[in-house]
Amino acid sequence: MVRETAYDEVFDAQKHFRSILDSLAQPGKIHLLDPVKLAPPHGLNHASVLVALALLDADVNFHVIHDDSGESDYLAANTRAASTPIEAAAFIFAHGTDSPEILESADCGSLTYPDTSATLILEVEAVSAEPFASALAVQFEGPGVNGTAVLFFRGLNPDLLLGLLARNAEFPMGIDAVLTSMDASGNPYVVGIPRTARISWEKV
Repeated sequence: MVRETAYDEVFDAQKHFRSILDSLAQPGKIHLLDPVKLAPPHGLNHASVLVALALLDADVNFHVIHDDSGESDYLAANTRAASTPIEAAAFIFAHGTDSPEILESADCGSLTYPDTSATLILEVEAVSAEPFASALAVQFEGPGVNGTAVLFFRGLNPDLLLGLLARNAEFPMGIDAVLTSMDASGNPYVVGIPRTARISWEKV
């Protein structure tokens, strides 16, 4: 199992944690994560791994939807977090092309403890502030957005977004999502969709 020795658990984690928080506080804005040389298994992109290294530790647990190449073992070895069934997971790693059924068992917290809900880490093929062919244009409104903002995605199932909205219908309960992507140069990016965001979408 690969142990990531290039990642600084203090310096890198603090920078990436700040970027992740900023992405959730500013929906509709693309945030660059400082790159770190990593060797994750096939089913995890570098951005998702950087999010995992910043957020996971021995006190939380996670679930990987596509655990085909040792993804769960890799995350456990590098974060000390434990893999668990999805209904008990604090963090869920999935792909943007997945169906909304993956959210049916995810923990949305409770009225008393909404902060116990799961966070969805969702890999997409591409994200851009500029339109491109066959993109899904997602419009963001709500807290942290100055009016409206639009981002363009490839590899994002609109039915999955619809399922996310359904799970977030009873605020303050809900699921926060962090979308991860890599550009052609290998730079890792994140986009936040907090439970407070109002989103709509259309095909370009």
